[in-house]
Order: sequence, then structure tokens, then C-alpha cells
Amino acid sequence: MTTSSLTARSRPEEARTASRIAPVVRLHFARRLNLLLVPLFVSAVTLVVSIVVQLAIQRAGVDPGTAEYAAGARQNPGIVWALSGYLVATGVSSVATSYPLAGALGATRREFALGTAVTHALTAVFVTAVLVGMLGLERITGHWFGGFYVFDVDVLGAGDPLVLAAAAFLGTWLSLSIGGVFGASWLRFGPRGPLAISVVTVAVLAVAVLLAVPSFAAVAEAFRAWWLAVAAVALIALTTSGTFAFLRRASVR
Repeated sequence: MTTSSLTARSRPEEARTASRIAPVVRLHFARRLNLLLVPLFVSAVTLVVSIVVQLAIQRAGVDPGTAEYAAGARQNPGIVWALSGYLVATGVSSVATSYPLAGALGATRREFALGTAVTHALTAVFVTAVLVGMLGLERITGHWFGGFYVFDVDVLGAGDPLVLAAAAFLGTWLSLSIGGVFGASWLRFGPRGPLAISVVTVAVLAVAVLLAVPSFAAVAEAFRAWWLAVAAVALIALTTSGTFAFLRRASVR
């Protein structure tokens, strides 16, 4: 058998896989409220709460026009905490509640895992577009007409749209993927699955911290932001693979 014939055979198989993944993606996006509208709502609520808090600080006598105020306000991580918590929960739901229906409709475990990963990536693109747009509005309006920092914050690149886009995309996809692997472990092992993942994660982090303490100063000095991007990509690959591994033996309930 020639190489050309092998390639010709693989193309129809790839096409069939893609055609079977698309219905899984459509199934997930049937829940537009969870994947699209709620992140918008969370962002809006975080914006309002952040403005109220920073307005209270300003009314206490802090001048919003000073460099010291801007530096302190840019340490606001509210949007990150608010979105990441919701996205992890959405990742759990996207697997735990959709997998039984997808299986009943004929999707294989592999197709569901791939379709879920694609859904998470598309959701990450949407959230990234929202946050980049909100950053643009924040900068255009002079930080919401009053020196209020919500999206122009250090954890998202301090106003750099490219850094924000990378952080938002990878952070959103990672949060959804983490939730997905927790949901898949619950389908496979029940409550013991998420518990075991949590215990192992805490143990690994504890060992890593203990090993890093003696050389913490050197690591901090050599640290580069791209390390976080590489770590995020690796964790996305790990959690996506873990989701498929758990689903391979999970029952369709």
C-alpha cells in the first residue's frame, strides 16, 4: 500500500470525525445563557462593584489623578476571580450534564471529548473578545470617566491588549478545561473522582513549593511571563487528555 493511498484513506476519516464533532459543539452552544450571556453579566457586575469600591476609596480623600492611586488600583484582580470561578463551574457542567445526552444521541466518547474541547476554545475566543472590547472602552473613557481600573489591571497586562488577549484566552480555556476534567472524573468515579484530583493537586503543589523555597529568589529573578503561557498550554493539554481518559470508562447515565 502506497503513502498516497494511506493519505487518501485518512482524509475521509478526518472528515467524518469533524462532522461528528460539530453536533457536539452545537449541543453545548444550545446553552447560550451559560456559555455566552452569563460571562457578559459577570463582567458587568464586576465592573459595577469595582467602580463602587474605588469610588468609596476616592471619596475617602485619595486623589485618582496620582500615579500612586493608579498603581494601587491596577492591582484589582476582581474580573479574574469572578470569571475564573464561574468558568470552572461551567466546565464541570459542560461535561457532567451534556455527556449523557450526547451519548444517548450517538456521540462516541472521543467525539464528545473533542467537541467539548472545541467548545471551550470557542468560548475562550468569545470571552477574550469581550475583555479586549471592555479594555478599549475603559481606555477611551478615561477609565470610566473617573479613574476606575477594572480591565486595565496588572494581572491582565496593565493595559496591553495583546497581553490581555493571551491571558484571557488561555485563562478562560484552562478554567473550562479544569472544570471539564472534574466533571468527567465525577461521571467515572462519583464524588471520589473530584476529591482524588483535589488531593493530588494540593500534594503536588505543596511538594513543588517546598522544593522551590531554597531557590525562590533565583526563580523569581529569572521569571518570565511566557512561562505562564507555556504552563497554561501544558495544563490545557493535560486536563483535556484527562477528560477523555475518564470518559472512556464512564457510563452514560
